[in-house]
Amino acid sequence: MKTAFLSLVAIFVFNIFGLYFGWYLDYFWFDMTLHFLGGFFMAIFLSIYLKDHLLDNSKLKNTLIILGVVSFVGVTWEFAEYIANQTLIEPFYKYFGVKSYFMGDLADTVNDLTLDMLGAASFAWLHLLRRGKTAIKN
Repeated sequence: MKTAFLSLVAIFVFNIFGLYFGWYLDYFWFDMTLHFLGGFFMAIFLSIYLKDHLLDNSKLKNTLIILGVVSFVGVTWEFAEYIANQTLIEPFYKYFGVKSYFMGDLADTVNDLTLDMLGAASFAWLHLLRRGKTAIKN
């Protein structure tokens, strides 16, 4: 759990650096990578955090719960980006001299949420492979 949490903190820090140094504009893959890894490590974190609340013999339900919570976190993040885009652009430039933006258009938002889910689904798939299973069974 500690590693997953520290990975999420690192992703957040990379996000801050990406905004400051303009990596989102310079490297098209930067945002994509952070969203995929964010979904992956959030799924790890949640699977450990919710371990006592997940069902013992219901891999499909547990996977859907984790994917659902990761989706909720991703949607919440996108709302936070929207609010930041509406309120923080001017202060960032005024006080820090940084011209930034916090979100793209609808296509960017859908892409971000898709990558969050692909990261979480990749964790689920790798977790099942590690256990010697090739398919999620209920």
